[in-house]
Amino acid sequence: MKRYLLYILGGLVLLTIACSRDKGNYDYVELPDPVVEGLDTSYTVITGDSLIITPTVKLTSGKSDYECYWKINVPEKATSLNYEGHSLRIVFGLASGHYNAQLAVVDNSNGMKYFYEFSISCQTEFTRGAVVLTSNGGRAELAFIKPDGSIQSEIYQAINQEALPGEPMQLVPVQNQFYLNRLTSYWLTYTNGGVLVDADNLQRLRSLKDNFFDPPATAKADYMMNMPQGVTQAVINGKLYTGATETAPFWPYYGFYGVPIAGNYKLHPQMVHNGFENPNGTYYLGFEANQKQFVRIMNLTYYGSDFSVMDTAFNPKDLKMDLLYMDRFGDDDLYAFCDSAGKKMELKFRVLLNDSTQRFYPSYKRTFPGAALLSAGTIWRSSPIGVFFFSANDKVYRYNPLNQELTPLVANFGGKKVTMLKVQRGGNLLVAGVEGSVYYLDISVGKTGQVIQQYNGIAGIPKDVIVRD
Repeated sequence: MKRYLLYILGGLVLLTIACSRDKGNYDYVELPDPVVEGLDTSYTVITGDSLIITPTVKLTSGKSDYECYWKINVPEKATSLNYEGHSLRIVFGLASGHYNAQLAVVDNSNGMKYFYEFSISCQTEFTRGAVVLTSNGGRAELAFIKPDGSIQSEIYQAINQEALPGEPMQLVPVQNQFYLNRLTSYWLTYTNGGVLVDADNLQRLRSLKDNFFDPPATAKADYMMNMPQGVTQAVINGKLYTGATETAPFWPYYGFYGVPIAGNYKLHPQMVHNGFENPNGTYYLGFEANQKQFVRIMNLTYYGSDFSVMDTAFNPKDLKMDLLYMDRFGDDDLYAFCDSAGKKMELKFRVLLNDSTQRFYPSYKRTFPGAALLSAGTIWRSSPIGVFFFSANDKVYRYNPLNQELTPLVANFGGKKVTMLKVQRGGNLLVAGVEGSVYYLDISVGKTGQVIQQYNGIAGIPKDVIVRD
């Protein structure tokens, strides 16, 4: 034991002597970063164009012995594009969107690395403007209004070398708010089917039938709803189909339809839901066309009219009316416009629909003040501020249900029948269409539909539109 203690004491003595003789200089000098010039914090490019960045790097040593490494993050593919060289010279082929990028400078004289962040905003020729769904000679087509006002008509057939044999119905955006939050595609539906097209280049991705795991013999998309998860729910052949979300958003089968929600029902081609407020507990409220009643679907289950009615203003389980149009501003503000043996009625109600409570609160039933203006071709739209717009031949009216005010918009369509209405830009813009033309109308606070811009030269009859700012 004494021997071990002697060894330990001897070691301590040697360590003390070594430390006393160490006269090293441990004052560290921080080297300044290289000076990088000609590298901006952001770049804007067009898909298919060249992206050339040639920065000047000045090392503090005055030498030019350095390397540059470039990285562009591509989150939709969970990867990055990597390049090496003093300059970045590439043809930018990524989809439209915002990409974070980085330049890494390595000083070969000391191995130090320095990092510089920048971003790249990519656009295509279809990133800004308006995509218009048109009817032309009994078939669906697309037109595109460029920012400078010029128009490309019949562009779908020109790009895809095929015609769409059916009357146009809807143009539905697809955008996943929880993954990249970027507009990726549109569903273009028509009476005999539909196609999904790339939002960047309008190239056909797949048909409506291709979007099924096991397609039915016929598939007519009566009504499509874009959902925050980047899929669509659709009333097809009178049944509700839901887009699959069980895979990663970039997986090929994401958004595919399986079998319809089971049940004995035939849905009217319009539904409302609370999916953007409650994506994990969404209810769907529809109208059963045969029974003429409101019905609910939740958790992939059809419950029909299995809810409690909390007032007597009308009976939602037995309306004895046909639905014309309905919309939802919130659970406390839902409206339906119906036809009761020729009488046009306005219904207001609220709902409380969740896993534990299923209640329907009828508020009122009254004759719609604009009944005399309605016809079989009337187009309805709603604004986020709680008002409605509807067409009456060559005019458009604004209706406020709070005071029953009915106001004709001042826009003059030259006597042509209005064939399209779409509220855009958060309720500040109403896009109207007549044969050959599209109108941008100002419906912001204090405005009554003044024409902001008129675009002529649209081939065919406008039916739907999406404005990309």
